[in-house]
Amino acid sequence: MADIVKQIDILNQIGAMLKMEFKSTVYSDEILEDFAKPCFFIKCLCTNIPQTKNITKKRLSIIATYFPKNNDKNEIHYADVMDRIQTLFQRGIPVKERYLHVNEFLIDRVGEEQDIIQTTIRLDYLEQIIRPKKQSELMEEMQMKVKINEGEKAIWQS
Repeated sequence: MADIVKQIDILNQIGAMLKMEFKSTVYSDEILEDFAKPCFFIKCLCTNIPQTKNITKKRLSIIATYFPKNNDKNEIHYADVMDRIQTLFQRGIPVKERYLHVNEFLIDRVGEEQDIIQTTIRLDYLEQIIRPKKQSELMEEMQMKVKINEGEKAIWQS
């Protein structure tokens, strides 16, 4: 069975992909000031939807926000960045031994001057529910009687 994929694994992979493609710093959503542009901020919103007692459906929304350099605030740059982000994630995201397919990809410009690019990547995938193991003693010996040849001449073995 494949490894459990955690939110941090997905965020790390997306951050690495963005960093490699754009050669930019990728921050978590906690830095609010004094950040170097161009850069990305990423955060994750997660919902679990139980499917069976052993399987849950995870629905993740990864929000990646791009802040360009001040001298790159033009339509050509925005179009280039948006196209590159779409190409980067259009097929899915490889994480550990798994490949998570993108269910929905939204991209928009936000901010007072419409100078910030915000992308939402929605992923749905099934994950095993990990249950704590009960502590119990192991059986050391077991005796068993097996009946062979049902009928008049049944033979017992032990």
